[in-house]
Amino acid sequence: MNHSNVVVSDQLKSLYFTHQNAVLLEDGTLLTSDYDSAAIELIKNHIIERNDEYPELLGAVIKVEKTDTSTIAEKIESLSTKGVQFQMQNGDISTIGQDAKNILQLAVKRGVSDVHIELYGNETRIMARIDGRMVELQKTIPEYNYGLTLLSYLFNQLGKDQDADFSPKAPNNCRIEIDLITPDKNNEGKHIEVERETRWRVSYIPAQNNGGQVTLRWLNKNTTIPRLEDLGWEEGHIEAIRRFLNSPFGLLLLAGQVGSGKSTGIAGMLSEMKGSGRSMNTLEDPVEFDIGVMQTSVRSTDELNNFIKLLLRHDVDIEMHGELRTQEGAMAACRKAETGQLVFSTIHTSSAVGIAHTLNEQMKIPLALIAAPELMKVWVYQTLVRTLCTKCSLTMEEASPLWSERESAQFKAWSEHNPVSPLMRFRNPNGCACCNQGENGRTSLVEMIFLDDIDRQFILNKDYLNWGKALKSKNYKTVLDHANLKIGRGEIDIFTAAKQVDGLFERSSDSIYDSFFTAIDAPVDNIGESEEVAPC
Repeated sequence: MNHSNVVVSDQLKSLYFTHQNAVLLEDGTLLTSDYDSAAIELIKNHIIERNDEYPELLGAVIKVEKTDTSTIAEKIESLSTKGVQFQMQNGDISTIGQDAKNILQLAVKRGVSDVHIELYGNETRIMARIDGRMVELQKTIPEYNYGLTLLSYLFNQLGKDQDADFSPKAPNNCRIEIDLITPDKNNEGKHIEVERETRWRVSYIPAQNNGGQVTLRWLNKNTTIPRLEDLGWEEGHIEAIRRFLNSPFGLLLLAGQVGSGKSTGIAGMLSEMKGSGRSMNTLEDPVEFDIGVMQTSVRSTDELNNFIKLLLRHDVDIEMHGELRTQEGAMAACRKAETGQLVFSTIHTSSAVGIAHTLNEQMKIPLALIAAPELMKVWVYQTLVRTLCTKCSLTMEEASPLWSERESAQFKAWSEHNPVSPLMRFRNPNGCACCNQGENGRTSLVEMIFLDDIDRQFILNKDYLNWGKALKSKNYKTVLDHANLKIGRGEIDIFTAAKQVDGLFERSSDSIYDSFFTAIDAPVDNIGESEEVAPC
């Protein structure tokens, strides 16, 4: 196949990069690997509208020709050396601006929580997190300058309250507010699409070779505040939390990793207390849910601490303090709870028991304060696990032939300590039209400690190992227990859960160490026989 060069402009490069299945050549041939590609009509219409900008096509008749994907890929990869680069001129702003909007629109359509744009020396990757899994949102773009221009546009044109003008060598933060078509439900519960303002928290971190990564977190993905019954908690969890919500004072800490639903859980609790006759204020970084009470966005630790002090003048009964990150912030939350307020906050730890260590060792909160009577009331740890698709999940008979040898051994080991329920279901790796590789949505796995004086004594003694044993003797339920419950009910896949919950496939340290080396046994009949040594 002997064709002329690819026709290049910023607008066309944008179409090539976005679709990656069609390119226009200077002889008028429109190569495509997919006759149904939307890029075909978009390229044709663009040439018709801007024909005076493409003298190389003068007199040419655009004809569509099918080719293989590798040929298209080679043509697109060659564009990075064409010399026509995005330089953020006026025309480029409209082109790259539309690309930025298209990326966010696609992200919203697919229900992402985060978008990652990764800039490397010779390419730009656009990824997204969907139900906790990182997936490719758009095919890799084989050009550095395109990604650089895209990131510059996000901060300098679309972003608000940015730290500074964008530079690939400096960290930066901003927020984006943009109207997009989003999925929703009407009053009858039917799925519809509506245009609304979407809000994104944007953060950039530089990397080697003038590269870097932008992460965009979709803040107002949920249009409604979930009820406690919708969080994936058990009835016993909800009843116990509601008893705390009726308390006059005390501190609740909700722990978890990034993206574990902490803000959602807190919002559900606060929403339930709205209208209870108590004054309520929140300090958030930033506000994610419109709860319908006094909510204040804060941008820095200093600003948070100042607002916490300011609320002392505002006759508040219930406060939410965003995330505890510093000693000053943690001490302020403790002081508010000590002086007769109900206080909620979040913290990064990997277990409910671990909250004590984090407060004491990392934030330097005195043990005597952590263990003070009636101060710390509830510690919650939560993680999210993908739920099985109800349309295509597999029974054990259907799934077990698909398991690897390792997975079969893991399931056998698990079943020796846990009952195998007939309700158990497993992920269908092929998935269906209703899911993403056999899973759709996420559910919470949760553990809750309602602290008593026995717990406080263990904290005061820093005896965390024996505290865990004492909790188990009181029938305390960990996230591991919650995972096994939902596995048995057929709600989550055992192998998916094992990636989020430590200890699901328990293995002794002895067996781990034994696996490090593999013994080499010489054949018995060769013992004592000399072997010829091969020359170097």
